[in-house]
Amino acid sequence: MKRNSQKTSVGQLIMQRKFCLANEFLSPLAKIIQEGFAHRAKQGKRLTPRNLALGHAIKYAIKGEFPNFHIDPALVLLSDGPIREITILKVRRMGSSVSVNFDGGALTKMNHDDEIQLIAYHLEDRVAIRSHRTVNRSMKLISLSLPDYLLDAQLYLYILVCDRDGVCYARSQYAGVV
Repeated sequence: MKRNSQKTSVGQLIMQRKFCLANEFLSPLAKIIQEGFAHRAKQGKRLTPRNLALGHAIKYAIKGEFPNFHIDPALVLLSDGPIREITILKVRRMGSSVSVNFDGGALTKMNHDDEIQLIAYHLEDRVAIRSHRTVNRSMKLISLSLPDYLLDAQLYLYILVCDRDGVCYARSQYAGVV
């Protein structure tokens, strides 16, 4: 194997560091990202859901100066698409559950049964969990029961909205940290 005798430039080091940081943050969310960007990935040549999420994180969510980069979780996307978002009203953590009150907006024949998902992400343990109960736009509340090992953990919360078939998604929404 031929070795590259050229030194790595500062620009390459910066890009490598950003890529590693974004990849590390998104890795536990891989299945969610696969679903959330699948529709967008089909629209372009050689695009994968992972690459769409990575590209967005590298461009928008990484803050700071080299070598002290960090990820701003509020700017990370877990899904993207044409479905209309909801309005997050209140986030609450009580005991072993997290809940989010929301306004689904004006209900129509096309969106009344859009599904809402709540994602809780614990960065230090690299664990992401999501709500499994189906919640529609009209329900105005979504809750997630936390396992024992996450009861005292700091969690980043995200909301995903998808159509009834789970094919098209809205742009994911950061709901805060609890």
